[in-house]
Amino acid sequence: MSQRKWILLWISLSILSISIIFIFIFQLKETNERLETIQGEQLDSYESIEDVMYYNVERANAIRGLLAYEDRHFLEMYYSMSRQAKDLKQSIIDDPDTPSSVLDLLERDAIWEKEADRVLVIYEEGDLVKATAVAETMTELRQTILEDLRSLKQMQYKDIHKELIAAENQVSFLTQVLFTITFLLLAIIVILTFMLLRIKTHHDRIE
Repeated sequence: MSQRKWILLWISLSILSISIIFIFIFQLKETNERLETIQGEQLDSYESIEDVMYYNVERANAIRGLLAYEDRHFLEMYYSMSRQAKDLKQSIIDDPDTPSSVLDLLERDAIWEKEADRVLVIYEEGDLVKATAVAETMTELRQTILEDLRSLKQMQYKDIHKELIAAENQVSFLTQVLFTITFLLLAIIVILTFMLLRIKTHHDRIE
């Protein structure tokens, strides 16, 4: 094989090597971005569900405390939690990535909130007995919503865990393949370079 052909082969392999390496680097970058998305947006959604559950439990406790002890501190606590819950829910609703299952639960939770507000109106009117009776009818609805939120949280956790493992495995695989291909291609280029130098040296001697 002539020196010119060896040079063309060396250049072709070099270009091919660089192209393959860049392709794998791009795929690795995409996978890492996907991993960051899972860790960011989906974990945020998971944490939002936990926060909704927290506000529900705390507001229910505030209503119970108000009716049991008639301490207006519990009333202030309820309204404070409600304001925070409202802001949180609005941010969840405004997020285009929020699953429909979460939105459905928020709609059901809004029904509970209306009933909770009605309990407080009745209490403010001075009818403690009626307010307590209405609050008791809300218990089953609240428990159902909380159980559904817990189930949804567990499902989301499992889905996030699976996606994280899949993405991490893909990153590991791509990294190993990238290093292997890079090593092999560099080895081939080194061998070709050595052979090219030998041919050049031999050609110079002949001249």
